Amino acid sequence: MAKQKKPKGSPFGETSRVELLEQHLDAFGEINAANAWRFVYEELLWFDRSTGLVHLYESDKVRPGRSSWYARSITFTDRLAQLFDVDRAGLKHKIDRLFLACLERLVEGKAKLPGGAPIVAAVAEVGDELGIDPGVVEEAGQVAASEDFIPYAELLAEVTELLVSRAGMDDAAAAKLAREIVDRAQFHLTFGSNRQNVLGEGFEDLLRMLVVSVAKVPAEKIILRKKAHELPGFQGELDQPRRIESPDIAIVQGERTALLSTVKWSLRHDRQKQLSDELDCYVQLLSQDVFPEYVLVTNEYDPGRLKNSSNLASRGKTVDRIYHINPALLVEVLSDVPQSAAEVQELIETDRLRSLEDFLNDLGRWRRAAKRSKA
Repeated sequence: MAKQKKPKGSPFGETSRVELLEQHLDAFGEINAANAWRFVYEELLWFDRSTGLVHLYESDKVRPGRSSWYARSITFTDRLAQLFDVDRAGLKHKIDRLFLACLERLVEGKAKLPGGAPIVAAVAEVGDELGIDPGVVEEAGQVAASEDFIPYAELLAEVTELLVSRAGMDDAAAAKLAREIVDRAQFHLTFGSNRQNVLGEGFEDLLRMLVVSVAKVPAEKIILRKKAHELPGFQGELDQPRRIESPDIAIVQGERTALLSTVKWSLRHDRQKQLSDELDCYVQLLSQDVFPEYVLVTNEYDPGRLKNSSNLASRGKTVDRIYHINPALLVEVLSDVPQSAAEVQELIETDRLRSLEDFLNDLGRWRRAAKRSKA
């Protein structure tokens, strides 16, 4: 049997991500609009190593007694485990599939990616905790050992020296604690940017795949990450020089753009500002007669952020609606504070917030018309 060809470039890059997603989609079984949320969560959710819970909100807020997000994260994690019919330990092996598969590819490539050696070393150190296949973790350890790679050796020495000189620790204890500190720093430094890339563009790649396979929209109508002025119907002039924004997903029909979608896994304050800038740019560049449908797809669980994003407007144009991966689970997680759940319920009842299932069904209007059989 011929060996499967591996994509060139970064294991975290678009070619690799798309190939892995296609493999995972094939293995998922029958997928439809109703169960697509599960595929999204299997691919993109992950356990937060600092809390031992599925990541739902910024880690610094998910602490006992600090905010309601710790209890909500517990609810979210346990409810997901029920939905996937596993316990928490089993859930770790059900989610985060895309990122872990990218990591495994990096290890298999023997860290040939520039800057790959620290990531391989990190996989060897914490791969078991992440749920990476034990064989891959063992291989990562062998690769790191063969390259005689000591992660952040200079930093390790400096932290050890600080603990001895400033905290009065003895050499052995300082060295042990320094290694733990550096290991944690290494984890965040090496995995952080790559995870964000996989989470950001990977979310867009995954949605495009679902729009084609489930909503049956022809692939040639779907445009990802292209500058707005390169889309049909957006050849207008900007008020002043500025960055041209790129819709995450656009659907085009002939000489016009029918839909613009911004895709944001979460909606922190900086991303809400980005949403406003994007909409303002698109309004200025518009040259076709009608502004396209403008929607937001997200997995944000903060009711205030969802409400603020729903109210976003620029030059008379607004976000038409928000699509959430799983609104039913959203309301359940927020039920600890009735007012929060009520705010989200109001968005749902006024058709400002809909589900991923609705998104895929709504986009079905752009599917290719079935050919009529000849009599």
